[in-house]
Amino acid sequence: MTEGLSEQNALEERLRLKIEAYHDSALLYAAVKLGLPETMRARAWMADALAGELGLSAPHLHRFLRGLTSLGICTENQDGSFALSAAGQSLVPGSPSRLWQKVQIVVEQYWQPWANLVTTVETGKPAFTHVFGMNVADWRRDNAEQGALFDSYLAQETFAQAPAIVAALDFSGAGTVADIGGGYGGLLAAILQAHPRLTGILFDRPHRIEAAMPFLQSQSVAARVQRIGGDLLDAIPLAADLYLLNGVLQQWDDAGAGAILRNCRAAMAEGAKLVIVERPLPERASDDPAAIMLDLHMMAITGGCARSRAEFKALLSQAGLALAKTTPAGLGLVIIEGVAA
Repeated sequence: MTEGLSEQNALEERLRLKIEAYHDSALLYAAVKLGLPETMRARAWMADALAGELGLSAPHLHRFLRGLTSLGICTENQDGSFALSAAGQSLVPGSPSRLWQKVQIVVEQYWQPWANLVTTVETGKPAFTHVFGMNVADWRRDNAEQGALFDSYLAQETFAQAPAIVAALDFSGAGTVADIGGGYGGLLAAILQAHPRLTGILFDRPHRIEAAMPFLQSQSVAARVQRIGGDLLDAIPLAADLYLLNGVLQQWDDAGAGAILRNCRAAMAEGAKLVIVERPLPERASDDPAAIMLDLHMMAITGGCARSRAEFKALLSQAGLALAKTTPAGLGLVIIEGVAA
């Protein structure tokens, strides 16, 4: 009986820690917004000197730094000064981890919708729209700084994770690759770097492809990318040998995803193929919990969903496409190739 009670107490303690995890996110977010990591960098600071540098309340900052120390973000030295730990260094702007961007996106764009999941379950509509009064794509367009933060983070994250995808893709017979709904073109840039003979097309909303140029230039591929603005739900007016949908269909419900696939099919010439890169749903939730969380995230933010392999096959068929093959691409991702049926 005592052993059973101890096990139950341990389970409850783990659940309690999950419930209280908002403390951690709030502390990390506040640290980034206050500019602590970029100011502290590699030196130790007394709280009052740091407060003077940033125009903050010294006694409150001291308490805040002790909170960061409890998370392992700072170290507290014998003389009472504080310094960034190795973990804290990852929050400095420009860090390869991009965590300074991620924590802002999570708190400013995702926190409230996730806190309102009950609305989505009650109504079937994304909580983001309930919270912000418009869909996430329009909100990021109208809030340009937030939209640029998201697109920059996504492009860099996609580029960093691209090698396994690029290695698994078959470019035989292809000369032009079109990244449909590709944002800043993170995956397209990686493809063009790996295959100098290819040219690319980046197709997305006009404001996104205009803002993509600095990223494409930073990867030395801008001269090989044609940027075309439009709405992928209306039409995809471009000719390519390979049409790439990287994490796009999961952002839409079946009606939206079906429209995108039909538009791709209408644009495809003979011999062209479609490539979908997504994380498929497992048969059982315990087989891939990350895929389940992705599905819930789409439900809350975009109104879309993750899908099983069978659901992808059905969507392709309804759009006049046949599933040619599937290939693992690392990190739980799968490449789904579609050809004209």
